[in-house]
Amino acid sequence: MTAEEFQRELIEEVEKILRDIQTENTAGETVTGVKGYEQMLPIVVNDEEDDSQFFPYFIVKLGDGKTQDDDSPWIVTTDIYLGCHDNSEKAEGHRHILNMVQKICDRFAAEPLMNSKFRAEPDMEWALQDEDTYPFYFGGVRIRFNIPKIGRRTPNYGKSEGIYC
Repeated sequence: MTAEEFQRELIEEVEKILRDIQTENTAGETVTGVKGYEQMLPIVVNDEEDDSQFFPYFIVKLGDGKTQDDDSPWIVTTDIYLGCHDNSEKAEGHRHILNMVQKICDRFAAEPLMNSKFRAEPDMEWALQDEDTYPFYFGGVRIRFNIPKIGRRTPNYGKSEGIYC
């Protein structure tokens, strides 16, 4: 298993988790579901566009990975950043973010195993933005996942060629 494979599969899983979320894009149109990206939003190359075109979105950003010993999996710190737009007078975009956070946390608390390969650690964290950025709202979830790794090979000295197995 690779961290890259894990990241792609986590994006697919979070898109499934958030498929029923209804928010609005910056044009004021109702949008169902949330699109996920790896590490960062796509680079905007057209001068007439900006990052606001991606709302609502989430980003799966892999942080650090560590392992204890030869037999332990990688423990990868994973941040899921969430962004949505709410231009209404009620300014309740934070509720959309809280709803997304809750769905993600509930999924991995209830069923920590994803695709029979990756396991969420029980110590999850979440946060909302500190500053007022109306009409844009942000939050995030931090989950550490166990990702299988290849074990250490031991030499097979019974063979004349000294091939590792």
